[in-house]
Amino acid sequence: MAPAVAGTKKSVRAKVSDAKQMQQFATGLRKYVQQNADYVGPNFAEEARKIHYGETPERHIYGEATRLSGQMKKAPRTEVRSASLAPAVNSG
Repeated sequence: MAPAVAGTKKSVRAKVSDAKQMQQFATGLRKYVQQNADYVGPNFAEEARKIHYGETPERHIYGEATRLSGQMKKAPRTEVRSASLAPAVNSG
């Protein structure tokens, strides 16, 4: 028989609840970005540079960039955030 350990079941439930909340937050963030920004694909670093220098209108964008392209094309005083958006999940 296993020993009784206080708080074990409660902490497991809390972890599952926290994981569900994080998944919901990530899904909401992904939807928000998709609805409020333009997808520029692998041209992200180049598009960010163009926006910074006023070559294209200022707007919110998202896409992919390798570390190397991001470092080489990063303009001075440009804020860059890296995030991996949660993929769409089918909850059946």
